[in-house]
Amino acid sequence: MTNVSDLLRQADPLNDEAGRLEDARDQIRRTVVAAASVARPVSRRPLPRRRVVLAAAAGLAVLVVAGSFVGFGDRGALQAAVRFEVRLAEERPVPGLIVARVADSGRTIYLHPELIVTNDDIAQSWVTQEGADHFGVSVELLEAGAQRMRQATAAHLGRPVAILIDGEVVTAPAVRSAISNSAVISGGYSRSAAERIADGIGVR
Repeated sequence: MTNVSDLLRQADPLNDEAGRLEDARDQIRRTVVAAASVARPVSRRPLPRRRVVLAAAAGLAVLVVAGSFVGFGDRGALQAAVRFEVRLAEERPVPGLIVARVADSGRTIYLHPELIVTNDDIAQSWVTQEGADHFGVSVELLEAGAQRMRQATAAHLGRPVAILIDGEVVTAPAVRSAISNSAVISGGYSRSAAERIADGIGVR
């Protein structure tokens, strides 16, 4: 005979809840397993070695080119391969002047500290032949540099004007008349040395 306790236990709605929860969990597990079996991992094929090497070389080339043009915003910021300077000079020592030796000679001159023209003032440069095996370099100046050269040398007649290559005085002729828009670097160079200077003093 069924008593009241048995009737209440059978009527309890929580008795079926556990079964329903287990069915729901089982359904979720089946869905996840099915989805995982369908999805495939994305495989990454390694780049060929040749392509990696070429990409690295291209990147290095870009860095080299960029490095050579650092400061390209103005012409003076570029670094020339050969430094070119022109300064007035004196034969006798004067306080405040710089003592210098003219290359390949025992001659000493005294340089004014102010620069008249530099690489920034060069319009073009080329090799000139001075003898059978001796070469020099001719330089043509831009207008601003030519004007400074003309004014400085006009007031310096009879005294030397020094041309420096990479900080060394290579020639220091006496000024006979005002120098305008051109100058000649006479150093008795070999052709290859003259070409190196002509190519290097222009700002590239």
